Amino acid sequence: MNIKHKNKGPWTHRFLIMLFSVIMGILCFWLLGFVVNDIGSWPGPNYEKFEKELLDPGLIEKQKSLGDQVAEIKRQISAQSQRQTLLRDSTSSSQKTMNQLLEFQRLNLQKNVTPSAEEKQALAESQRRFLANQKQYQLLNQAIVQLNEELTHLEDGGRALETEIEKLRKPIKEQYYRLWDQHEFKIAMFKLALLLPLLLVTMVLFFKFRGGTYTPLIYAFGIAVVLKVAVVMHEHFPSRYFKYVLILTALAIVVRILVYLLRMMAFPKKDWLLRQYREAYEFFFCPICAYPIRRGPLKYRFWTRRTIKKMAPSSAEQTANETAYTCPTCSTGLYEKCSQCGEIRHSLLPTCQSCGNTGQRESARLP
Repeated sequence: MNIKHKNKGPWTHRFLIMLFSVIMGILCFWLLGFVVNDIGSWPGPNYEKFEKELLDPGLIEKQKSLGDQVAEIKRQISAQSQRQTLLRDSTSSSQKTMNQLLEFQRLNLQKNVTPSAEEKQALAESQRRFLANQKQYQLLNQAIVQLNEELTHLEDGGRALETEIEKLRKPIKEQYYRLWDQHEFKIAMFKLALLLPLLLVTMVLFFKFRGGTYTPLIYAFGIAVVLKVAVVMHEHFPSRYFKYVLILTALAIVVRILVYLLRMMAFPKKDWLLRQYREAYEFFFCPICAYPIRRGPLKYRFWTRRTIKKMAPSSAEQTANETAYTCPTCSTGLYEKCSQCGEIRHSLLPTCQSCGNTGQRESARLP
């Protein structure tokens, strides 16, 4: 019986295969991302253009005019306030000068000194400047009050106009959002139209060539496509729908894997069954029923899969004569004489360890 064993190669070679498979998957994911992003960059409906077509331009112009008037009045109020600040400083300086002159004249009168004409003129000039500044300050106050009243009136009109415009914008926004949702749906369909055929091709390649030489390539590309499909669905589908899609997809994958494992147990393949037999023989358990193989040096021993490696037989036990052996639990022949060399060989393994004969009994139970 010919059994094909896949050559694993050195660990460095296997590591490089895994490394470059991961790199390939990342590059495929990036490439698909670039294509998907280019599809997503297709222009959708423009809200400003949409609003300009459906909203009365006179209202927008009126709103803009009110905004300009409000800005101009605020500028005038700011300028008048600055002038008030300068005038207040000038008035304070004039008041201080006038108080100093009055104090100087009071001291002169106490000394019976008559103020000169220049002193009287300076005091009169200070009083005149102070009164003029006070009058100008009051006029600026009145102007600022009038501007504030006009600003309040304009802002009230602006708020009323804004309320009216918002009422008119509401159906426009609803229509715009409907168009935008349609655009997003079309973009999602275009993206899935690109990704789903790739996903289908990957699934076909996986089920057709799994276990082959180029399986890592299929795995890398398939994982990249699956992840990109999940990202696209998460971006364009509502979360309440996406969670059901995600759970159902995961459930389908788990069920598929579970069915595969159950079928493998019910209808095992040759390589899988041979690996099971080899591991069981290695730990001295029956490959069929897992009963301990009590023969030779282990006839009166007790062991587990963990302790078997510590039970090294003595030289006398190693040279003991070996005989055929049948499992007392399931009646499976586990050791028998080789038909070619007459030495004891493993009944369930394909090759005799003494002569290399590949002949085998029916009890081997390999497909």
